[in-house]
Amino acid sequence: MSFSTSQFLLTQAAIAIRRNPLISIAAVTNVAVALSILGAFVLAAVNLHLMAEQEARRAVITCELTGARSVADVQADLLADRRILRADYLPKDKALQQTAEKWGMDLDALKLLGDILPDSILLYVANPDEIEAVCFQAKKVDGIAQARYPEQVTEKILIVARGVRLAGLAVGILLIVAALTVINTTIRLTIYARRREVRIMQLVGATNGFIRLPFLLEGMFYGLCGGLVSAAALVFGYSSLQQHLASTLDFVRLIYSTPFIAAFAACVVITGIVFGAVGALTGLHRYLRVI
Repeated sequence: MSFSTSQFLLTQAAIAIRRNPLISIAAVTNVAVALSILGAFVLAAVNLHLMAEQEARRAVITCELTGARSVADVQADLLADRRILRADYLPKDKALQQTAEKWGMDLDALKLLGDILPDSILLYVANPDEIEAVCFQAKKVDGIAQARYPEQVTEKILIVARGVRLAGLAVGILLIVAALTVINTTIRLTIYARRREVRIMQLVGATNGFIRLPFLLEGMFYGLCGGLVSAAALVFGYSSLQQHLASTLDFVRLIYSTPFIAAFAACVVITGIVFGAVGALTGLHRYLRVI
């Protein structure tokens, strides 16, 4: 494509946008709303899944030692399993102190009860889904009397994490389809308003590809503008929510970093451009019939 042709197509797209300001505003607004709903859901799903994963990762396998082998040898055997990240030794004195602090009990009174807590090793797994298998394998290691983990709590958290992941995928697909439908309908309205222009271009011999390009550029422009508006609104709202939660609910932590925010905003804008282009191409298809 020559420079003059490209310039002509860009000029036609710009003229069409200026001539139909209300339709252009409506298209940008609909794109921004659709992307904002989709982006807000993505942020919510990502954070919910992360919270569930973090809670699951806090689950610890407690391995009670028999004392028949040295702690270092038992740790070495446990760490041979690559699914285990760490194997921390917890002496019974420290375990008693932690129990007293957790439940507000008197440490001296606990010590009078005798050796109620044995020496143990705390295992941290890389993948929470494998905690049951790791616990079963740890029981077989020589020098370990018993291995356990908070099974009911951990299983419930893992179920929540899996549910969020699956629900997020399903609802995300539905929202993408809904967003594309809204954008497609909006673009089709802009094309319908210029249907005579399309027919005239066909009658003078313009190819379908040549007719598509100005509308494709318009759709991408609407998508770009809508994506920028949506990204700005989502970033502002997400930042405000993060600051509010940080000052009121310290235990709720959202994913928040400059690279993450920048990457998310860029994805929203790129998605808007892609949606605008797809909406323009599909919306124009019905009018590109050979006369």
